[in-house]
Amino acid sequence: MAKTTITDIPRKGSADKDKFGLLAYERGLETFLRGAETPITVALQGEWGSGKTSLMNVLHDDLCGEDGKSGDYLSVWINTWEYSLMHNSSETLLQILYKMTKEVVNFSGSTSEELISSFKKSFTGLVGAIARNVGSKVAEGVFDGVMEALFSGKEANSIADLRENLQRQIAACIAKSPDKKGIIFFIDDLDRIDPPVAVELLELLKNIFTLEHCIFVLAIDYDVVIKGLKPKFGELTDKNEREFRSFFDKIIQVPFSMPVSQYSTAGYLKEELRRIGVIDYSDASDPLLMKSLEEAENLTIGPNPRSIKRFLNTLSLIKCINKEKKELDDNKEAEQEDVQTHKLNIFLSLAIVGIQVAYPKVYQLLCLEPGFTLWDDTIASKMGVPRIDEQTKERLRKFEEFDEEWEQVLYRLCQTDRYLQNNAINISQLLNIIRKKIKAVATTGGEGQSEAEEAEAHAIKEYLQEQMSQSSVTGFSAGDKPAVAYNPGQLMRDVQWRIYNYVKDRFKGVSFNLPKVKYNGGIRTEGNYPDLKIWQNYLSPSNHKIRFQFRMGSKQIPQENCPQFMPAERPTGFVMDDVSTLECMVDHELFKEFFEECKVVSSNNCYRLWAERRILTNGTLCFTLNFDVVFDNPEAFLEDRTIKTMQEVTRIFFDICFKLHKM
Repeated sequence: MAKTTITDIPRKGSADKDKFGLLAYERGLETFLRGAETPITVALQGEWGSGKTSLMNVLHDDLCGEDGKSGDYLSVWINTWEYSLMHNSSETLLQILYKMTKEVVNFSGSTSEELISSFKKSFTGLVGAIARNVGSKVAEGVFDGVMEALFSGKEANSIADLRENLQRQIAACIAKSPDKKGIIFFIDDLDRIDPPVAVELLELLKNIFTLEHCIFVLAIDYDVVIKGLKPKFGELTDKNEREFRSFFDKIIQVPFSMPVSQYSTAGYLKEELRRIGVIDYSDASDPLLMKSLEEAENLTIGPNPRSIKRFLNTLSLIKCINKEKKELDDNKEAEQEDVQTHKLNIFLSLAIVGIQVAYPKVYQLLCLEPGFTLWDDTIASKMGVPRIDEQTKERLRKFEEFDEEWEQVLYRLCQTDRYLQNNAINISQLLNIIRKKIKAVATTGGEGQSEAEEAEAHAIKEYLQEQMSQSSVTGFSAGDKPAVAYNPGQLMRDVQWRIYNYVKDRFKGVSFNLPKVKYNGGIRTEGNYPDLKIWQNYLSPSNHKIRFQFRMGSKQIPQENCPQFMPAERPTGFVMDDVSTLECMVDHELFKEFFEECKVVSSNNCYRLWAERRILTNGTLCFTLNFDVVFDNPEAFLEDRTIKTMQEVTRIFFDICFKLHKM
């Protein structure tokens, strides 16, 4: 049976094939270490899965031999993460220091009781010192077995005594084995332990193991140091960045950043895609197809080896499921893909899984609407995507990647996440490549531009829906649609903007101010015109349905300007009545459209539309128009028909109030 998975384990050493073109970097770093004066500390920097452990394994074999003793150097390998699993911070530090010290003693071959006693006193002093530094106590269980011989003494010696003893033992090692240049300490997985503990360990190593004939190769990223130093320096800012950097420079003499941008992934991708059966030999021989697959991988996953392996395993799982589906299909005559469609589907599968793995939020947006050229404010609202102002829109229109409405929705989504911000252009480029490739294969013609765009959107949606259904089982949730995060403030703002843009277009001669209030507010007009106030309330603490309330009142109208709406006798006090009772009493066109709309919305339990006549003691009156909308969830509330109803009612509101204003 063909292999279906790619294991995510580091290279075991130099005997393992280099699949990412790192040979020059490996040999260069090895040459550097062979000629280095000691003591020296080298930090291998890079995110998880970038190949730090693999590089350390290669250096270990080349410099120390596979057994750690047959090369030019002796080796001590410490996996800090293993020590941190079952211990608190103080225990972790002590266990690591003990392991390093014990290995040095073993290399020297010393069995002196005096030496053991000296180390015992030094470590006893370290117990208290480390506990004070880290702020925790050493648990009683740490003094078991072999550790008891070193840790049970009560007399404390200084760190200087421990350094002196270690230096003597290292000198004894070199004297005993003159063919050895020194000891290389490989400290792995520092970026997997608690950052403050990692920083404490770095300080201890600096104070204790800065010794002649010692080389330290550490797998740690600068970001981990930043996190570990926050208790000491606070949050990283432009003002204190130098303090963070100075600490790092004090510990690390040579930083080596994993050259992920230089990794040669094309050959590896091609080989593994073919091995797991995602492509065949014919596909692999097509340079244009392979170039497009490499481009999609680079725009999503990037060169991180661990991410690439996870990505390939996901593709393999989808391929296995699709194969079984075909075998279980009752239709004996399966539809045969033409060559172009076959290659397009390979590309789309790889691109969509890449988006799912690298950009989960964008994948969620595609789940809501696979036809991404249809993305608009409605889709953005469902994702709780923040709005951008007109100036930003104009600025974005100057960029090819964000000049269309759907691209600006993508841009808005990317602003919610720092990683997406950094990759916004890559995502836009990939979606435009997808659009171009689908257009080249599908029939998207039409008599006019509008019909052509509609056909294109339909084709994109059709092709991507198939890919989304296949990839849904490999996400964090098997559902095709993610749960909609309901943000009341954002929902309020989206409703206001949708209505604002609508009335601004309908009433060209009226100046409207931008909605600025997040939770409460409405559509403001300049001058003496009426304002539409909008607010949202829960119906009750136990009922979380969404209810928006619209209220608009006319200006106070003098009695002589509106005798048809005034009672025969002036009231002695404030009177408020339902204006709908005037429908049969007053022959006036002003409210005709409003009454017609009342009949329409009354048939739907989600809407309530009514008006009030407020007669004041000074002989004036005003009309208050009211509209309530109630829905169970944001998705139903923001459907196009709901938005259009709210816009139309708002238009009627303003129309009535503007006419009343002229009376």
